[in-house]
Amino acid sequence: MDNYTLFLIKDDGKQSNITNLCGNLSWRDSIDTLGMELNFDVVRNIEDRYMKGYDLIKVGDKIVLLNNNNEIFRGIIVDLGTERYSKSITAFDYAFYLNQSKTIIQFNKVKANEAIKQLCGKFSVPIGNITNISTVITKIYKDDTVADIVRDILEQSTNELGIKYRLEMRAGKLYIEKYTDLIIKPIFKPASNLASFNPLSTMISISKSESIADMKNSILISSNDEKSSRVAAVAKDDKNIAQFGLLQEVESVDDKDIVKAKVIAQNKLKELNRIGEDTSIELLGDDNVRAGRILEVNNDMFKLQGQYLVKDCTHAYQNRIHKMSLTIEKVV
Repeated sequence: MDNYTLFLIKDDGKQSNITNLCGNLSWRDSIDTLGMELNFDVVRNIEDRYMKGYDLIKVGDKIVLLNNNNEIFRGIIVDLGTERYSKSITAFDYAFYLNQSKTIIQFNKVKANEAIKQLCGKFSVPIGNITNISTVITKIYKDDTVADIVRDILEQSTNELGIKYRLEMRAGKLYIEKYTDLIIKPIFKPASNLASFNPLSTMISISKSESIADMKNSILISSNDEKSSRVAAVAKDDKNIAQFGLLQEVESVDDKDIVKAKVIAQNKLKELNRIGEDTSIELLGDDNVRAGRILEVNNDMFKLQGQYLVKDCTHAYQNRIHKMSLTIEKVV
């Protein structure tokens, strides 16, 4: 049974429980963005003598969200809107700083996970866990944000190894893990005297869309040398081309990676050579569900069977009811 509490932390470290002043609580994240966003409203009325001293929240303050003493979110208030009787608050977890800070850094034959650790050390980013990633990074980054550098390192690794990685902050620390290590079974407990159940078995709503707009059934790999037009590797699906027509992607790689061109082409084809399928579902909430997690789904009506990646996840807690809205796609 959910029991959320919100704590406000000022620069001097003083903490205040502001739960009773807040409403319209929601938090969201996506595999396309680094970081989680928290939104809520807080009541204010400077004309009411009983409310004096409660108009505490300012931009830059820290916020911690707990559920039954388990931390769900920790971050900084970035946006604040004030009306006569309320404030609207938007906070981001500490990935906010990785998205905003640019740097210059060079890696010379450094393993991907070690390169990320070096980068985090430069910005004093606490590390929770960074899984071992064998891809060797040799590159100079200039005027890139920390988040973009990490994304590029992970993209190089995915192209070479065919493994997707999830980058996120939890409890103020950075985690990078394989998607395949983030399989969860959601649980919802309606009340202390009632049994828990999997909310996927009782979805509130569901809709599904399919598209070939992003399908690629032919991959060409070339050098990023502007003076060369040589194709280093090709991977294609002739059967798929015959059915849907030629849908081709060209990927450029550094000269040092040309020897890996065939592997990169095959991994890209595996990733992109499919009908895009997005399914939106609404169901009762579980804090453990967030973007980058994999769920086991079984729904005959919409022909959903097997493992599905959570692409976007929004939680909302209103009137003591916890719901979540997800966009999921089939894991291939």
